Order: sequence, then C-alpha cells, then structure tokens
Amino acid sequence: GDQYAIAAVAARLEDTDWNVRHAAVEALVQLAERGDQNAITAVATCFEDTDLEVRRAAVEALVQLANKGDQHAIVGVASRLEDKDRDVRRAAVNALAQLAERGDQH
Repeated sequence: GDQYAIAAVAARLEDTDWNVRHAAVEALVQLAERGDQNAITAVATCFEDTDLEVRRAAVEALVQLANKGDQHAIVGVASRLEDKDRDVRRAAVNALAQLAERGDQH
C-alpha cells in the first residue's frame, strides 16, 4: 500500500468525530496490504477508543490486515475479550478464531 496515504488516513484515527475514526479504520483495510505493520499498529490504537463501533471495527480490521499467527495482532485482539461491550467481545472471539494458529497460547 501507499505509505503516504496510509499515514494520512491513520492521522484521522485521532479525529474528535467517531464517524471519521470509524471511516479511517475501514479505509486502512482498503489501502494497506496484509501484514503492513504500520497499518496494524495504527488500527490497534483504536482498541481503547471511547466509541464501541470504532473498537469493533478495529478488531474486525485486524482480521483483514494481520497475517495468521501475528502475535502483535493476537495480543491486541485478545485484550478486547474483556471489553465492556458484548459486540466488541464477540468480534474479538471471531477475530481470534481467524488469527490464531493451532497451538497458540493466547
């Protein structure tokens, strides 16, 4: 993916409007190639977002961005298993099922 475009979109992850942050997460999935650690790191910053839709989108985005077995992504998604929102927790369970490799300890 175009690193300049990814950086420009990633900057929108800090916007005050949750709709903009949500759209930025979805745009990063479209712009970045699977395994792009810059995009993965940027999306992972949204795991603590105040808006549940942004947190859920971030979890779902990592499934599309991270390679299977990516420990950084797995640990980040696993942190959402304790999210206060049921939909975010459900998204985390589904994401872990797709990211974790047989025998992973997380």
